[in-house]
Amino acid sequence: MPLYNFSFGSNMSSNRLLARLPNAKRVGTAVLKGYELTFDMLFKDGSGKCSICPSAKKDELVYGVIYEISDAEKIILDGIEGAGYDCVDITPTLLTGETINAHCYIANTHDSDVLPYDWYIKHVHRGALEAGVPKAYSDAILNRPQKSDTNQARAALEFAVHQQ
Repeated sequence: MPLYNFSFGSNMSSNRLLARLPNAKRVGTAVLKGYELTFDMLFKDGSGKCSICPSAKKDELVYGVIYEISDAEKIILDGIEGAGYDCVDITPTLLTGETINAHCYIANTHDSDVLPYDWYIKHVHRGALEAGVPKAYSDAILNRPQKSDTNQARAALEFAVHQQ
């Protein structure tokens, strides 16, 4: 039975996800209703990463990409996402209208004052553009408060993902 992952953060970018899981198959763009995208997952490098949380607004939604992955790839992804995220079963809706049972990673460590790195925003934004989300949604990602990474080698490596 296939496993489906709903990627709403940096893994929306196929360059980023396929560098990690080269055999993953992109199924399509999907929405998860009743949730909002946040950048408040406190990561070990002191930056903010994406998460989602239930929204008080009923019309709020999160766009993401559904990938079909193997059991072995799920284990790899669990390790990449790490202890800061819980793997949660959800039911997003593909843009074709089909609902799909998938899992996603929701942060369990939050800090509303933490900012994401500029390169991380670029991963998420590029993935949103690839997914064909509405312009207002991708613009909101790009215009989030962010900070430069003081680790120039890491920043160069992360920005280089988009040069391929």
